[in-house]
Amino acid sequence: MIPMKLTYIIPFLFFTSLSHSNADKEINMATDQWKPYYAQGMQNQGPITEITRLVLNQLDYQLNVSFVPWNRALEHTKKGNYDAILGAYSNTERDLYFWYSDAITISETILFGHQDSYKQTANLNAFEGSRICIINGYYYSDAFTGNRLFSKVKSNTLDHCFKRLIARRVDYVAADKRVGQALLNEQFSEDKALLTMLPLVISQQTLHILWSKKTADFFELNKAFNLKLQELKKSGEIEAIWKKHGF
Repeated sequence: MIPMKLTYIIPFLFFTSLSHSNADKEINMATDQWKPYYAQGMQNQGPITEITRLVLNQLDYQLNVSFVPWNRALEHTKKGNYDAILGAYSNTERDLYFWYSDAITISETILFGHQDSYKQTANLNAFEGSRICIINGYYYSDAFTGNRLFSKVKSNTLDHCFKRLIARRVDYVAADKRVGQALLNEQFSEDKALLTMLPLVISQQTLHILWSKKTADFFELNKAFNLKLQELKKSGEIEAIWKKHGF
């Protein structure tokens, strides 16, 4: 007969080990440098990184983020070499490879151009014949991608797009409004007065964590992540992080 004390100890040890089964586990995410949302040199690697780390820490996971070129982040996470992509859009093609977290924030993509190329229009067709610089591998919108009236000039980085724009090798740059403004302020302070933001909104899209479907367990982790994210939103902790980063 098992002593009474032992019968209590065994279940206690079992449930204790179960409750800490995720302790010290690491989640490895990849993404591009995308100030002011996330970047290597930002405080706590930016607000989206800080929010994601807070959620995962409360689920007993540690977060590691690798900042790499966007296409590498996308393709390697599809293959399962990274666990997830930090802060990205959803689209039909990505549905095949990823589970999406609940929305973390909203991104608004617009056009930047020279002052003398300003167009007061919300119609993409008004840019017929224009050369618009885009980032290789980025998703903008189906309407933008499918429009054949203007050419899309691919670049690997947004700063290269703006260099092309300033040199008038392209007519416009398509970029997230906040990201474009941050980059111009940081790297092109002497030239930004030549440029302007156009009123055309290419897209308004939500940003998510994209969990690789190569690991089946991430389906359940994503559900737990979403529950904790909503809990922290209700408590005001998420809003406090955004405010700390100037949003």
